[in-house]
Amino acid sequence: MLSCAELAAFALQGAWLSEANLAESTRIWFARNHLTTGWLDRVTLARRAHAIAQDVVLLDIVQLTTIIPARRFTDAMTVNYADALVTKIWHRCPDCPQHREEWRRS
Repeated sequence: MLSCAELAAFALQGAWLSEANLAESTRIWFARNHLTTGWLDRVTLARRAHAIAQDVVLLDIVQLTTIIPARRFTDAMTVNYADALVTKIWHRCPDCPQHREEWRRS
């Protein structure tokens, strides 16, 4: 989930992903999930993922010191859906593939 990657980067580096890194993360995420879509949907998804991650920090949904990336992922690219923070983020993501029929499996 892209928002979790943003939070992990913020926790590790103290800064959000750059536009280029966010675009690359989005490309990797789509490829890893065997999804295809147009560039506008990818850009929109990346921006929303960034906004969700910022909201989690700015609205104090979680303390920055408790964002431990190793707990949020089961491996380099798979989020840990058993984690409470990941679940909270998931529920804030109306544009996930399960909600978007126009994204096609490649």
